[in-house]
Amino acid sequence: VCGAWKTAARQPMSALWQRPFRLSPCRVSYLLPGGELIDQFLGQQPGSHPGASQMWVASVVQSTLKGAADSRSAILPQDGGGVLAEALTARPAEFLGAENAAAFGPNPGFLLKLLHSTQRLLVQTHPTREKAQKYFGWPYGKTEAWYVLDVDRAAGPAYVWAGFVPGTAPQRFRALIEAQDTAAILGCLHRFEIRPGDAVFIPAGLPHALGAGSLVAEIQEPTDITLRAERIRPDGSELPPESLHSGAGMDALLDCFDFSWALPAGTVRERCFLRPEARMLPGGEAQVLVGPEKTPYFGLVRLVCTGRCRRRNDPFRVLLVERGCGWLEGGGERLPLRQGTEVFVPHGVKEYALVPQGELAVLECVPPRPEQ
Repeated sequence: VCGAWKTAARQPMSALWQRPFRLSPCRVSYLLPGGELIDQFLGQQPGSHPGASQMWVASVVQSTLKGAADSRSAILPQDGGGVLAEALTARPAEFLGAENAAAFGPNPGFLLKLLHSTQRLLVQTHPTREKAQKYFGWPYGKTEAWYVLDVDRAAGPAYVWAGFVPGTAPQRFRALIEAQDTAAILGCLHRFEIRPGDAVFIPAGLPHALGAGSLVAEIQEPTDITLRAERIRPDGSELPPESLHSGAGMDALLDCFDFSWALPAGTVRERCFLRPEARMLPGGEAQVLVGPEKTPYFGLVRLVCTGRCRRRNDPFRVLLVERGCGWLEGGGERLPLRQGTEVFVPHGVKEYALVPQGELAVLECVPPRPEQ
């Protein structure tokens, strides 16, 4: 439990792009029930956000679900208030750096989510950038990676499904989708057990599904495009037919599934389950969960702080406190941190320090480089 924080009277704040600031939790309802593990992660009463099975961190992305509420992140009122997307649009170079702003516009270039569902997610895939542009007119695909934070041990083992079993052909898979033979659809994929600390890479085109009862941090390209092989949920309720392909049609749906992933289970595991690289640094350890050798679209580093941990901020960073509490110092600010705190550190802050109060583990999101 974090001790009491004592701070001097706060001085007038500098411009928003010159200091780190915190964001409010952005809870999102997304097709399947869940969210209780997110409630617990945030220190809230389980069930306090019914149906909000996701939390979007530093989001400038709008949900594509019909009737969805605003899924863009808001800045904490005590840190200045307002909508993050509007702040970035007003001064993209100051927040993101001139090169990133020129390459990606007023967009971080990635999105971090927390996911918890009490039902298995539907078998799905996401488009590459080329196919996202071709079928949806959108510049980003949806390569992603998962870091497993927790599992509901009372519910038994947690699983992911990934990759096609050898011999899965497009024609047969299409027939199963048209028949909505959900058992056979799921049987076309390999199943792997997951545990806290696992990191799983999900490139665009990979068939996959996340099982029930896990809390996962997902970093991804900043888009909300999903193509599904199923529209019948595990509880038997049905989604409309267009939920399969968002109106792009069955040919587009099948084209976005990459059948070169019809591989033995061991090969799929070797390619998808990451081996985090750890390196010591003053004040702690940096565990590179997703590095540039795996994808150019984003990076994810887990910082375990045992003392004052100084970090360069090039060009900017988004942070989520995974565990513990402490402080973030930089840009003339000293922000309190506890589990679930999310912080945007803009380009105007050249470096920052994480100072633990006891234990402190932080997920650090690394943006894409303009040349990538």
